[in-house]
Amino acid sequence: MLKNDEFYINEIKFNNIKSRKINSSKYYKILFIFSGDCLVSFNESTYTCTIDNILLISPNNSVNISMNSKKQLLIYELSLTTNLLNTLSNEEVDLLYSFNVVPYHCAIVDANLETTMLIKNILRKLLIVKDKKDDFANDLYNKNMLSMIVILILRSCIHSEPRHRSNRNRQLLVDDVFLFINSHITEEITLERLEREFFVSKFHISREFKKATGMTIHSYITKSKLKLCKKLIEEGKSISNVAHLCGLGGYNNLFRVFKKEFGMTPKQYYNDIRKYKNI
Repeated sequence: MLKNDEFYINEIKFNNIKSRKINSSKYYKILFIFSGDCLVSFNESTYTCTIDNILLISPNNSVNISMNSKKQLLIYELSLTTNLLNTLSNEEVDLLYSFNVVPYHCAIVDANLETTMLIKNILRKLLIVKDKKDDFANDLYNKNMLSMIVILILRSCIHSEPRHRSNRNRQLLVDDVFLFINSHITEEITLERLEREFFVSKFHISREFKKATGMTIHSYITKSKLKLCKKLIEEGKSISNVAHLCGLGGYNNLFRVFKKEFGMTPKQYYNDIRKYKNI
């Protein structure tokens, strides 16, 4: 059974403070940047870190984290003891040994987009269930989730290629953005929301989407919403209702974007559909 002091997850918000010293004490600390970017200082050097990075701090060391922009800095801190790493290991894989293959004070790892998204989703789940000790198979659940995180981190260390991303990862991100937009097309979708959803900078998302499609995310969302508007109008929905159902705000905004896209107002399109059906 996992002991209470063998691991913990902490959410660190830099609201009223601009910098913070993080001591690892007896733990291996792993830091994940959920939003914003920061400066990490150790060994008299300073590095810029973003939501694409994973920070590993070995036991009995410390780093200084400082905000690097006006955007709120949110960090998840995962702390693991050497005993826990031994517990999660098996005959084939010694996780503690793997963490110490290369001696380090603080290691900054560039992970691929798929990995960072997966790790952060698992972390959020662990944070939610950490106090639900009576849930079915809670101990086994925590062990499996922690094992997955540790393995993903170590794989990222092995395959880390600083400042580089493969075409596969870029395509994966764009495919995921397409899927998310189409699944939430009736809601308001902003770049900030996509950034929170995918844990990737909104500027990176915008750039990769434009490279892959030739259009901006805003244009694609608008076109997709208008396509849905036409379908609903054809089904006989009222114009004011259509604007609301498609997440386009009020009628005035629907009127403006619909006419710009199709060269006619929603009402004119509705009348044309009625005429066609009556022929």
